[in-house]
Amino acid sequence: MTTPRHSEAAFETVIETHLLASGYTPVAPDGFNRERAIFSETVLAFIRETQPKEWAKLEASCATRRVGTSA
Repeated sequence: MTTPRHSEAAFETVIETHLLASGYTPVAPDGFNRERAIFSETVLAFIRETQPKEWAKLEASCATRRVGTSA
């Protein structure tokens, strides 16, 4: 069975195809943090990679546990 041309599923497919072709990296939905409404690990990885100095300051300020980990 084919997806009708004018449907929500077809629209989602077009958007997803465009995003993936433009460099978007898909993430597993099970990593979504509903309480904070973000993909926590994706956000933290982005901050670590793009703002290493600020990340180091944040890590240093956390004496009891490391930010971004479950420990």
